[in-house]
Amino acid sequence: MTKATKRWLFYSAAVIFAFLSYVAILYAQGYKYNFSGLRFFRTGAIYVKANEDAKVYMDDKFLNSTSFFSNSYTVKGLLPGQYTIRIQKDNFSSWQKNITVEEGLVSEFSKAMLLPKSGEAKDNFVLEIKTLLTPPKKSLLPSMPATPTEPFYIKNGVLFKTMENGETERLSYLVSGFALSPDDKKLSWWNGNELWVMWLSDMDYQPYRKASDKDLITRFSTKIKNAAWFRDSDHLVVDSGGYKVLEIDKRGGLNIIEI
Repeated sequence: MTKATKRWLFYSAAVIFAFLSYVAILYAQGYKYNFSGLRFFRTGAIYVKANEDAKVYMDDKFLNSTSFFSNSYTVKGLLPGQYTIRIQKDNFSSWQKNITVEEGLVSEFSKAMLLPKSGEAKDNFVLEIKTLLTPPKKSLLPSMPATPTEPFYIKNGVLFKTMENGETERLSYLVSGFALSPDDKKLSWWNGNELWVMWLSDMDYQPYRKASDKDLITRFSTKIKNAAWFRDSDHLVVDSGGYKVLEIDKRGGLNIIEI
């Protein structure tokens, strides 16, 4: 072997080693090569957490079960794009979202709710719902007189908020009822078949919201008779000719559990 050949082999090996080291460093920093995009992308992740232990699927492929202690699971190393995540458990309702992953970011869904579909467990939460909705709370009755000590009230179908300076702000019209969330950070109201939520404080978890943000959560095909917050400040139960439990996080589709 000539000196020129040895030199060529040495420099070739050095170049290959440097390239592989560079690729290894990129992968260690969370980058992956996308052949369709012909470049390296920083990967993202999806974090889900449910109220029950369950199985996690991505694009209809089983990944794993949620952790034993926190009922959570994280899918790491995902190239930017959209993924369908489903959480399911035998004899329970399922939860599904079409989730968009962005470079270097974690898409967090920490309020997934699964409810039993039959048996004593279902009977218990149906009773829980009936207790919430029947009879309605006084704060939900449109006929309740307005008092200066109440921050929210309904008068002639108009939902008002009493400001700290004593003035009032009109929030919505043709309102049938409203409910303040257990953490006092969200206000829900309904008019006809529409269900709305307004955030009263900035949110420190996804989806991030600012105080005074309003969102039409959904429209039902029938008129809403009553509604209430269900178990936390991220789910509502609605009576619109049948009970429905729904999340207020609309990202990737709205999960509605019909009872």
